[in-house]
This record gives sequence, C-alpha cells and structure tokens, in this order.
Amino acid sequence: MAEQVETVVENGQENGANVFTRVGNMAVKTFMVGLGTVGLAQDELKKIWEGSSTFVNKLEERGESMSDSGRERLNKQRETLNHQVESRQGQVKELSTKANESFEKASGAVLKSANVPTSEDVQTLSKQIDSLNRKVDKLRKEQQEMAAAKATPEEAAQE
Repeated sequence: MAEQVETVVENGQENGANVFTRVGNMAVKTFMVGLGTVGLAQDELKKIWEGSSTFVNKLEERGESMSDSGRERLNKQRETLNHQVESRQGQVKELSTKANESFEKASGAVLKSANVPTSEDVQTLSKQIDSLNRKVDKLRKEQQEMAAAKATPEEAAQE
C-alpha cells in the first residue's frame, strides 16, 4: 500500500507538483478503503439478516435475557444505593446536630466572656421584674387601704 514515490528535491524542498500527487493518491486510497469497508459490512450484514432468522431469534432471546438480568442487577444496585443514602443522611443529621451544639456552646462562651446576657438570662430577668411589679402593686394597694382606714370618718365623708 505504501508506494514509494521519487521526489525531486531542489534546494532542500520537494517539488510542489510531486507533493500534490502524493497527497492526492493517498486521499483516493483512503476513500477507497472506506468504501470497501462499508461494502463488506453491508454484504456481511445482508447475509446474516437474510440467511438466518434463527440468528435473529437468538439475538432477540439473548437481549431479553440480558434485559431481565440487567433489570434485576439495577434493582439490587438501587436498593443498595438507597440504603447507603439513608445511612449517609442519618450521619449528616447527627453531625449537623453535633455541629449546632458545638456552635451554641462556643457562642455562649463568647457571649459570657463578653458579659453579654443570653436569652435565658433575659427571660429570667423578665420573670423577676414581673414578680417585683406584682409585689409593688400589692404594697401600693395595701398602703392605699391603710391610708383609707386611718382617715377620719369626716374625711371619708368629704370625699
């Protein structure tokens, strides 16, 4: 296939016409090889198709068998993957919970060291303030009642 073509070399360069001829011959040979391949493939496929319906039946049966076994393998892989995903989700939830707890502890430590009250501190103080307000209201009411009791009946009549 590799035919040697003599080249005329002038000052270290091939003659342009000779290069063109070599390239053209190579392109034609390549094209012919491609056509020959396609032709042979067509002929062989035609022989298989026309000459053997049993071969086609065997191919069909083999395809169905592979399809069934492939479906089974796919279902097994799907189950395995689902189990792995569920396991990983559990791990992620656990890690997320631990990370949140660590963050809360760390942020609480930072707030405590900066003397910033936490929400629990604020709630406790609010409850104490409410309790004190109730006691103050109760004392005011008692003082008013005592003041009213000490008042003379004349003063009470004037009011």
